[in-house]
Amino acid sequence: MDPSLREIIAHAVMDARKGGLDSLAQRSAAIAVLAGMIPSLDCDTVRLIVDQLYPLISDLGVAA
Repeated sequence: MDPSLREIIAHAVMDARKGGLDSLAQRSAAIAVLAGMIPSLDCDTVRLIVDQLYPLISDLGVAA
């Protein structure tokens, strides 16, 4: 089964946090991972998805 958008972003954020990256770098990592996994989405759409889901994932402490 394919992972959900939330799962993809949460995993990227978790890995970025483990690497000691700040929230801006965490978002950038999530954008890069999501764009790589779903190349049919343009960069603006990927950025919009991450911008919408990042606060939720951040508030949950990446408990995805």
